[in-house]
This record gives sequence, structure tokens and C-alpha cells, in this order.
Amino acid sequence: MKKGFTLIETIVVIAVIGITLPILFAIILTLMRQQLKINRLSEIKREGDYISSALENTIRDRVFSIHSGLPVNDSTKICEGALSFSNPSTSLYFLDKNRNWFGYQFSGNTLASESADLVNTSISLNSSKIFVSNFSISCSRNTVYSAQSIQFSFDVCYDTGLPDCASTRPEEITSLHYQSRIKLRNY
Repeated sequence: MKKGFTLIETIVVIAVIGITLPILFAIILTLMRQQLKINRLSEIKREGDYISSALENTIRDRVFSIHSGLPVNDSTKICEGALSFSNPSTSLYFLDKNRNWFGYQFSGNTLASESADLVNTSISLNSSKIFVSNFSISCSRNTVYSAQSIQFSFDVCYDTGLPDCASTRPEEITSLHYQSRIKLRNY
């Protein structure tokens, strides 16, 4: 008796491998695409949460008065009286209780923090891999006795190398929207 495979057994094994291999590769490719999307979404969520909490905490803890521009003085002060609102813009400046100004500036795809302590420089709040878009910040006050509030919103997305985070591959498109309203502490 000969030991070995017959021609029919060999053809059947090759056919089974030929059928299962493409299915296996399709499953592996799908898993890799999903992992890429999860990693990108995790990264934009981490940076979006950081930007949102940095804005909220700094504004809530430090703001004494709100200004529409530089230099920060009484002529640029806004949201002081009852029923006062500012139009959404890409920057507002604030004065803290120590009379130091700080603010946030949106330019291109970057949101940066500026302050009197940083002479002619700003600190970017997002990395180069993450784009910030549609940033707006405004203030409002309902009555003279109510606290002022700051509203901000922005979108974050992963830089795909194309404008506006666009891509031809759906697993590369990840974007989140953030918005918040902060009631200021009365000093």
C-alpha cells in the first residue's frame, strides 16, 4: 500500500484553501479597518475632551470680565448689562482678578491659548494630527443680577491629508462636535 495523497484529495484540499483564504483575508481586512477607525476616534475624542475641559476650567476659574478684543480695557468690555449678548466669533479675551488678560484664538485648523504671560506667542491646544473647525465663542447675560455665561462650540476631526478632513475611504472619516455653556463665578 502506497502512502501519500491521491490527485483528487490534493485538488479538494487546494479548493478548500482557495475558498477559505479570501474569506479569511476579507475578515482580517475588515478588522484592521475597524481598528483604524477606533484608534482615530479615540484620539480625536481624547484631544476634543482635553480642549473642552481646558476651556471650561480656565474660563470658569479665572474670568473676571469679558472683552471683544485687545487691548483689554473698559472700551472693549462686553456682556455687562442685562439682556446682553455677543455675536459668536473666533476669539474672545478675558481679564482675571489679577488684571492679567488671556484668550483663545482660532486660526486655520488650530485653536491656541494666548495670555499676557506669553509674550508674542501662543500655545496650541490641539496636535498637528487633529483639526479643529467651526470654532465659535460668545457670551450672554440675562439680567443684571445673573451671572454671565460663555458658550463655545467646535468640531474636531482627524487629519487625513485632504482639506476639511475629507477622505475617499469611510474608515478614515472621524469627526466629533463639542459645545458647552459655562456660568461664570461672581467675584
